[in-house]
Amino acid sequence: MELREAGDGAAGEYERPPKKYSWSEVRQAVHDLRKELSSLSTMVPMAISFRKLSNGKMRIYFLRTPQNGWEITLLYTDVTPSQTASNMRLDWRPLIESNVALGVSSGKWSREEQLLWERQRVAAWGIASYELHPKTGRVLFPCASSLFIAEEAPNQSPPLVPKSLSTGWGAPLTPAMCPAMPSLVAHAARGDVWLAGDSLRRPARLTYACKGREERLSDDPKQAGVPCYVTQEEFSRYTGIWWQPQSTDNVFRIVYEEVDESEVKIYSFPSSQSSSGEVEEFRFPRAGTPNAKSVLKMVTFRLQKAPPTTVLDYYQEGNSNTVASESPGNSSDPLEVIDVRWYELRHSLKEVFPWFEYLARVGWTPCSQYVWVQVLDRKQQRLELALVPVSEFSVPVKYEQGSDGGRLDEEAPATGSRQGDRTQIQVLVSETAPDAWVNVHDILHFLPSETGHVRFIWASEDTGHLHLYLITCELNGRRAMTVTDIMAEDESNAVGPRVISKEALTDGDWEVMGRKIWVDEPRGLVYFVGLRETPLERHLYVVSMSAPRQVVLLTKPGHSHSVDMDEDCSMAVITSSNISECPVTRVYRITHNGEKVTLVDHGTLVDKMPESPEPRSFNGTWDCRPDEEESPSTRPPPVPPPQILSTRLSCGALAYCTLWRSAVPGRRPTVLHVYGGPEVQTVTNSYKGVRQLRMHMLAARGFTVVSVDSRGSKHRGRLWEAAIKGKMGQVELDDQVEVLQWLAKETGCIDMDRVAIHGWSYGGYLSLLGLATRPNTFKVCVAGAPVTCWRLYDTAYTERYMGLPACAPHAYSRASVLAHAPFFPDREGRLLIIHGLADENVHFCHTAALLAELVRLGKPHRVQVYPGERHSLRAMHAAKHYEATLLHFLHENL
Repeated sequence: MELREAGDGAAGEYERPPKKYSWSEVRQAVHDLRKELSSLSTMVPMAISFRKLSNGKMRIYFLRTPQNGWEITLLYTDVTPSQTASNMRLDWRPLIESNVALGVSSGKWSREEQLLWERQRVAAWGIASYELHPKTGRVLFPCASSLFIAEEAPNQSPPLVPKSLSTGWGAPLTPAMCPAMPSLVAHAARGDVWLAGDSLRRPARLTYACKGREERLSDDPKQAGVPCYVTQEEFSRYTGIWWQPQSTDNVFRIVYEEVDESEVKIYSFPSSQSSSGEVEEFRFPRAGTPNAKSVLKMVTFRLQKAPPTTVLDYYQEGNSNTVASESPGNSSDPLEVIDVRWYELRHSLKEVFPWFEYLARVGWTPCSQYVWVQVLDRKQQRLELALVPVSEFSVPVKYEQGSDGGRLDEEAPATGSRQGDRTQIQVLVSETAPDAWVNVHDILHFLPSETGHVRFIWASEDTGHLHLYLITCELNGRRAMTVTDIMAEDESNAVGPRVISKEALTDGDWEVMGRKIWVDEPRGLVYFVGLRETPLERHLYVVSMSAPRQVVLLTKPGHSHSVDMDEDCSMAVITSSNISECPVTRVYRITHNGEKVTLVDHGTLVDKMPESPEPRSFNGTWDCRPDEEESPSTRPPPVPPPQILSTRLSCGALAYCTLWRSAVPGRRPTVLHVYGGPEVQTVTNSYKGVRQLRMHMLAARGFTVVSVDSRGSKHRGRLWEAAIKGKMGQVELDDQVEVLQWLAKETGCIDMDRVAIHGWSYGGYLSLLGLATRPNTFKVCVAGAPVTCWRLYDTAYTERYMGLPACAPHAYSRASVLAHAPFFPDREGRLLIIHGLADENVHFCHTAALLAELVRLGKPHRVQVYPGERHSLRAMHAAKHYEATLLHFLHENL
């Protein structure tokens, strides 16, 4: 039977040939479209914090772009909790004086900051993050390679004039205020932990892991306070610095992560900040190769008043960033850091947990007596939550600073305590997933406990869906042993927890979102966001610890909600939207009438976009040129809003999809906009606005657009996710094509002879496989930043879903695009590949390897390279060029 490729059918016999557009016309269309769709970019409040003022009001802080502005800044509004509820609009004002130059427009962003943005998916300019100290109202934020603080003086009110902190070497990363003394700020810079503060005479370097040799990355394999690449990218942990919450002995303690990447291979990429041929070096662990090694250490120090500053000292220490308190003659006495000491664990985490590979999460218990850790094995099928007593950091490390200012020599103590005593590390939870993987989450809340016990709330996928559990463990009921003891015991039980009780607070075939919970301890109530009503909508729920599994819905169905709440669970800020309604952000009071919990609307923080007096059409002058038979004055109808549809797959599971229809009736050329990979849910009943700009663009240009959440996507339970285990690129495409065919039959708006598949990253990978393995379904493919060989991608992501390459070589071969290169079409105009040359995530070598195969096989293809762009196209001119390239290619070939 002859294989019929897409586009070879009879459609061309009864339809006029598609219109052709010049490059200049398409570029103008993109320009006009972005202007027309500007209303989609509604900015909702982000990073919300709460603070009770002395006058009884609640101040709510948040990040947002101000009206008529383009930089994200810090705003606030004051709310009177006792005020009668109303639907009034709450006034919000800038917290930071707008006339103060923070260096945003200067472009002074370091390479380290840019890479951190890539890992955090930050996509805006300005103040991207901040920290609030609730008791003092001090605000700390990084911006343009500097640290700033802002604090209200007794007779001062916002907007505040921020002060720049002197931070020593390099751009400060992931700064954190000392909970007990917020004038102290620990941060990472150039591979070490530093201490800054307006009360300090000068910044203090607290660790010396990095040698400071920037010429060659290979000469400097260690760093402190900064997680390695895969920890940031694949586990979403961006800091390696944790302050002790409180201290009673005037000693400050910081637990920090020290990373050794000496076994991680170095790769070179064209610099993103230069057009003259410079290269950047990165350490990147490819699947099957060694990872960075992490150890936990502790640094302690004290403060004392600094001796009087001489004029000579001032000029030697001062710089343009030094705050006023460091100037001569200032009435406040500056402080200096003394008695700095370093400690490591008596038995390293690797000794206690021989299978330990990834340090997923770290923190302190509220009592400050324990550090808790989540450790994960290489296959990510075993995770343990453990308590580490502060006393375990008892092995002194003597650091001798060399002449280069950065080399430390370690001297082990002579007591022999490293190997002699049993460790006091206590495991609380042990999770396993032999047929899938353990998903790391952020839900852990310690509760007041009796002596010798620890009581906490934890989330687990024991039932196949993530749910909340109330757990009580006995401390020191079973102790982890030394390496010799572990080898003598059953390794699976050597560090086993002593669980007294484990009560499920939630249950069912739905998921709790794994980011945040809020606990009203006096009332025994737990607030959380979950997907009980439908996997498409996030809602706020409450459950009582005294009445487990009796979950109460608090938010309005038919919408999806993002929630922030103050620590007392008395007030909430909730942003609500659905697929056709713009976000609305409201402030709610949380009231109690007996056991009943109610959200009382207190006012609107950000309202809907004002409606235009005329119906808004996303077609206007840039949809398509009128046919000869049409009147030039005929205005195309508005593009319909997107729809969410669902169908039962042949495997029996329910799949959801989003459909954007063109305003032009009938079967239209169609773009399957695909991601399809794990950790992402694209189909939700929420307003995504500018994040789906290109879907709206394509619909406005006359295309039908489809997006499908196939098996392997997020928030549908372990069984749904694990369908891709060892089979990446297979079940996802089966589901995508099955839903596409169902939509074509049910809706009548899809021309199956003119279907393009387009995606970025994992979506680019599936797009390539779609064209190579299903050329009869997809006429053209546009693949952005695609993975082409999983052996070239990072360890943590790839091995989580595919296993180790040495253990699953055939699975890796089946999933490789390179293995399917002979099956790409021989007709020109069907394949376009797009990639940023400085992409440090999916390296350009993926595209280069595929291009080499296509050239060797004589396969036609087009390539668009963006020099200086990383995995995300950040430059506006690059984004516009990519959109024009996409549209022009589709108009020409679909």
